[in-house]
Amino acid sequence: MFPSECVLERRVRSDGAEDLDDTNLPLFILKCKDRKAEGYNDGKDLKIHNNRLKSINIGVRLADAPTAVSYLVILGAPQFAQIDTVDKNVIVISLGFSGDGGRKSYLIYDAVALSLRLIARPENPSWIYTISSSVSIASSCQGDVYALVQTGRLVGVDEGDSLYLWRPSLLLPPWLEKEPSFPDRRVYDIDTYFSFNGHAYWVDLLWGFSYYSCDALFDDNSVVVQFGFIPLPPETPSYTRNTDRVSQPVAYRNMGVVRDSFIRFVSIDGFQDYVKLKHRTITVWKLLGHDKGWEKEHELSLKTLWGFQGFGDVSKDLTLMFPHLSANDPGVIYLLLGQYREDRYKWKFIACNPRYLLTVDMPNKVVTSAPLADLFPDRLLSCGLSKSLCEALVPFNDDPVKKQPKCKRR
Repeated sequence: MFPSECVLERRVRSDGAEDLDDTNLPLFILKCKDRKAEGYNDGKDLKIHNNRLKSINIGVRLADAPTAVSYLVILGAPQFAQIDTVDKNVIVISLGFSGDGGRKSYLIYDAVALSLRLIARPENPSWIYTISSSVSIASSCQGDVYALVQTGRLVGVDEGDSLYLWRPSLLLPPWLEKEPSFPDRRVYDIDTYFSFNGHAYWVDLLWGFSYYSCDALFDDNSVVVQFGFIPLPPETPSYTRNTDRVSQPVAYRNMGVVRDSFIRFVSIDGFQDYVKLKHRTITVWKLLGHDKGWEKEHELSLKTLWGFQGFGDVSKDLTLMFPHLSANDPGVIYLLLGQYREDRYKWKFIACNPRYLLTVDMPNKVVTSAPLADLFPDRLLSCGLSKSLCEALVPFNDDPVKKQPKCKRR
């Protein structure tokens, strides 16, 4: 039986890599019935990428519980690959092939359609990325249609960011352009993003988030997308982004949707201001609504966490870092414990060398831990395994007539 969620490493491994041979984790393949490359303007280039796509399969080294890191494997050996985003039934991977001169493409897997698409990134020579170089997924309220969204603008233009959209149902052009309309307050740096209840959210973990209705992306009669803005909880300090002296915001904050019910925000103190190790506290808020504000839901110090069942012999000289919200359980968070560099006189706090992945069940005061090795801590994401994704997984080199594992339902 598959777990209902997992913690994924963003780095996608390729066949032939030594770390593929981790026999402690079973290898599954995502079924695919339809493959197509598109968005490559040159006919020869399109043929090359369609041929490449024929040999590509996505494998999953899946841990049997979230307290271990799972990862994806590309069978077909691109030069570079990493997960950009996962949203319910859709996985988007950014990849590059040897001999392509560093050019990147997007590999999109749809577990409902059992389809694999290889699409070219926007490549206008006078176009640059803005806000974020990553692509996001915007899903309709019903979840039956989605779009990939990339932000950018023309070189030399100080204002006028554009949204570039790819939608599976469109044939030409491969990327449509829409115009965002922002209020006075907006985000300029995106640390994370997600869609929920027909809205898409761009999150700056130091200030708040900009959001828009996904229906605007699917409205072919309008080119304007109206944005709103919601700040972080009032008791949460806002800081200037300074990654030279303080770890990037994802080292101590995160935001997401839990069980398709509420947006939640998690924060760890002690990064921007001095807090004794044992008093460093993790706090979780939930957003009651766009106009209703935030409500504090959980608050937990490291000293309290030391007393939870299961913490056991885990070292008590490590700090909390890189929080992740469970996709399915509002009482569960994932945390890394690791070392840190601190300078109290000319303030500096850098999280480094993660040693453990913790699954913390806050209401039941239970901790499960797993040691970590050779991991980039900012390259993790937690995601739910939808029924469609579970049903698309088949054991690698297994008898196809064998009964497949059932997926736990949320």
